[in-house]
Amino acid sequence: MASKEPIPSFDFFKRLDTPSHFEFHRLEQSYNVYDASHAHRHNYYEILFFEQSGGEHEIDFITYPIEKDSVHFISPEQVHRLRRDKAVTGFVISFTVDFLLNEVLNAGFLESLPFFNNPDALPVAVFSTEQISDQMKSTLHRIQLEFNSNHADKLELISSLLAVFLLQCRRIHDEKSKEAGSASFRSELTGKFKQMVEQKFRESKQVSEYASALNISAGHLNDTIQKDLGKSASDVLYARIILEAKRMLYHSSLTIKEIAAGLNYEDPSHFSKFFKNHTGQTPEQFRVAAREMYH
Repeated sequence: MASKEPIPSFDFFKRLDTPSHFEFHRLEQSYNVYDASHAHRHNYYEILFFEQSGGEHEIDFITYPIEKDSVHFISPEQVHRLRRDKAVTGFVISFTVDFLLNEVLNAGFLESLPFFNNPDALPVAVFSTEQISDQMKSTLHRIQLEFNSNHADKLELISSLLAVFLLQCRRIHDEKSKEAGSASFRSELTGKFKQMVEQKFRESKQVSEYASALNISAGHLNDTIQKDLGKSASDVLYARIILEAKRMLYHSSLTIKEIAAGLNYEDPSHFSKFFKNHTGQTPEQFRVAAREMYH
């Protein structure tokens, strides 16, 4: 039975005990502060590169196999747990949004990366050819060399190298999306809306409130989201609420009343009705079924 405590959430500076906004570790030497095989989340970005196959990585109720020469992307507040075979080696890159966004890169760059802050996108990229794999590994090793150096400007260079690595990953991700017939493009407005949903979904549950904050009409906002994502603005908002509810139901023993309160529903029955309308299950039914499936 999972703990009644909330899902552990790790702060970058408290967890890594570093004054900088960036850390680079060998996979086999990382996670020595907590057990990554237990569900957790953190307030920073994380990139995991696996050099061999073996094990699995669960990210928000979807289990991905650990494949050779693959990269997994974790966004802030995503719940995940890593169960890799001991023989699997690789790298872990951890960084805050402030590290990546500087005088060269802005928020638009982060929003252009489909594998971050986007529950609809696959958070995994696999290097399909030896040539691509060699290029990506070369960038990672350059980052590692700089990180272990004593150069005064090493963090500036690492920031640029990290951007190169992410752009390489975006290219691979976009090619896979095209093969699957799905688009990864998001307009600036869609990016702002999704970012705002991430920040305010507990308090604001009406699309009109987001439209007002963005100084546009609800109709215009909905049309843009529909064009970019193939779903309505309310679908995006409700999906985020449901995802958080599922996280709390699965990873804790909080009562339905406590979960409803945590999501700012004054009436637990209203929350339960909302959840069932969007999932086909009551909260308790989901909790039982999810634990049977993932344990």
